[in-house]
Amino acid sequence: MKRWLALLLAAVIVISGCDCSTSETPAATSSVSTTTVSSAVTTTATTATTATTATTTTTTAVATAVATTRTTAATTVVPAPRVWYTNGEVSITKEEATAILSQPYVKPNNVIVMIGDGMGPNDLILCRRFCRENFDFGLTLDLIPNSGLCITDSLSGVTDSAAAGTALATGEKTKNGVIGMSETLANLKNICEIAREAGKKVGVVTNDALLGATPAAFVTHSPDRENGERIARGYLQFAPDVLIGKEYYTFRNTLSAAALATMDSMLVSKEKGTVNEVLNTDLDCTKPFLGFFEEGTLDRPNNDLAHMTEAALNRLENQSGFFLMVENAGTDKAGHDNNIVRKYNSVATLDRAVAVVLKFMKDHPDTLLLITSDHETGGVTLPAAGEEPTAALFTTDQHTDTAVRVFAVGHGAEQFKGKVVDNTDIANFAIQAVKGER
Repeated sequence: MKRWLALLLAAVIVISGCDCSTSETPAATSSVSTTTVSSAVTTTATTATTATTATTTTTTAVATAVATTRTTAATTVVPAPRVWYTNGEVSITKEEATAILSQPYVKPNNVIVMIGDGMGPNDLILCRRFCRENFDFGLTLDLIPNSGLCITDSLSGVTDSAAAGTALATGEKTKNGVIGMSETLANLKNICEIAREAGKKVGVVTNDALLGATPAAFVTHSPDRENGERIARGYLQFAPDVLIGKEYYTFRNTLSAAALATMDSMLVSKEKGTVNEVLNTDLDCTKPFLGFFEEGTLDRPNNDLAHMTEAALNRLENQSGFFLMVENAGTDKAGHDNNIVRKYNSVATLDRAVAVVLKFMKDHPDTLLLITSDHETGGVTLPAAGEEPTAALFTTDQHTDTAVRVFAVGHGAEQFKGKVVDNTDIANFAIQAVKGER
């Protein structure tokens, strides 16, 4: 019943989240048909040119070029770059983004999942209306033509980040509080494990604590999201090729002496004061990158997550491909704190990281990008015309069952256009791509 109630919200939510005009309305309960949802999302696509008109000849040429590049690179030793990210402003033009979104894509070798933790459809509208630090054309997300809605409920009802992260990482539902395990507490194979089995590199990047439920669900298995020691050990045992997040000392203090020795053998950078210093550590890639950065990256739109994403892409790029998960935690924290300015500013932080990924995809058409949220936080409504946003827009400081947005770029992305999907559908789509089945 809860799933169908969520579906009843879909039409108004899609209109609220997709319409870039001034006639936006807040999410509210309303009956809806699949046709209405499809039509509403399709309206948004007028801001971007789709790749559906690309000819078979063009797509074949791109595939051939990608294959040729791989073959050449396989026999050529290319020195590692000495700088892993651009220390400056993140920039992209509307024309550049539209061209990237319109280019033909081929079967993915690389899969990227980006999660706006707690980011609901009204958060995007508020960011579009009130954030003063967007790109000059607005949000990159608004240009993506293939978008729809995602249902987020868990086996417990309204989801938490542990159950939602598990669903997005494994394609299976579980109970709240459980990470990477089923309702009966059996381990569920996650997409990072599947990617490694396929010979791909694996990366996890977050501007939150690495012990947080969302990143943990993509790598570890724990019956209790609060079991920091088990989660930390899970990271060390799996050893992602790139692992970047916050709270070095919290992470370290959970570990036994033996686990600490393992951590120290892997650690590239503990908190050094700035994201810049962390990302410019171990430029020769002598071992998997385990890096921590200082607090203070969530208060306003910033480039830290974009820089971390760029560094991860450069480190992960290889002939066999990779899987990368990127989380932006600010929208969730702001929802719990009922901080409306931080709420919409955090959307802009994620959007800058999306721009970095799109620029990567320009030269890597064998990349699939999926962007969504694990749940909505705060029950955010919209201000009346002419009013400024205030904390009064929040209806709760907890999670809600509001359907969230999903955006897709790459081969097969049109399957999300105008659709209402489950979060497990997104996971299974990504897993199939990692396996080479899509």
